[in-house]
Amino acid sequence: MKSVGQLEIVLLKQDADAFCDWVRLNWAVEPVCLERPHGRCSVVEIYFDTLARAQTRLLELPLDYAISSAQTMICCQKHWGDFWRHHYHVLDIGKRLRTVPVWEKAPDRKRVNLRIDPGLSFGTGDHFTTRFCLEELERAYEVLKPRSLLDAGTGSGILAIAGAKLGIRDIAAFDNDPDCVRTAAANAALNRLQKNRIRFYSDDVLQPERGCSRPADVVCANILAGILIPAASVIWRWTKHRLILSGIRESEGDQVANVFTTLGAREILRDGDGEWCGIVMQR
Repeated sequence: MKSVGQLEIVLLKQDADAFCDWVRLNWAVEPVCLERPHGRCSVVEIYFDTLARAQTRLLELPLDYAISSAQTMICCQKHWGDFWRHHYHVLDIGKRLRTVPVWEKAPDRKRVNLRIDPGLSFGTGDHFTTRFCLEELERAYEVLKPRSLLDAGTGSGILAIAGAKLGIRDIAAFDNDPDCVRTAAANAALNRLQKNRIRFYSDDVLQPERGCSRPADVVCANILAGILIPAASVIWRWTKHRLILSGIRESEGDQVANVFTTLGAREILRDGDGEWCGIVMQR
């Protein structure tokens, strides 16, 4: 049975949610958070393809959180798979979309079912940032009937897959983590999409042109503000009509919006959950 690398962190409960969000958006993996009964601490477990990757991430832990201990270990693949089955279930999103983990059965065909095996990648639809992008992608399809989509920072591939199943014909999706790209391509196959239906590739957000021949009608960029801001001119250049941004702290929303409006974008919508926000720009 395949083994994976596990990074186990013990930190104060008050920091656990923020730390898990940091992990999702910086490492593109989904952490598992366990609270110790009657205690002040939580345990966060994070899984990687190899022990070496977990050991590397151990050295990259941020200093902003009250971490009391951190260690790496070898873990059986079944162990983290069982955690996924406990935490991730069928979820209706927007008017038409539904995420369905591979181990559960879609209740019906009244919605567009997005079958996802998240593996070690981030993007299941239950986090505000992904859910916002899915809702706004659905709305963009209804209003604009776009022919092309660029998914920057694809993670599990869920946004690109949603675009394909909604009916967008020309789709490119990239991530700077090759493991995410492999997971995204596997999820596309789970949804019975032909191999070349979505062009998945590994690249930096500053160089999306490797998979694109022309600007896309809709661009989704669910990545950190620290990446969005320096990459703004590139992202906007590859946006033909509508840009959907997320992965942004509420406190960073104005700064991100101002960068894009300076480039000529017009903000048409903003929403948040008190911690994270999403912004929609129109050309």
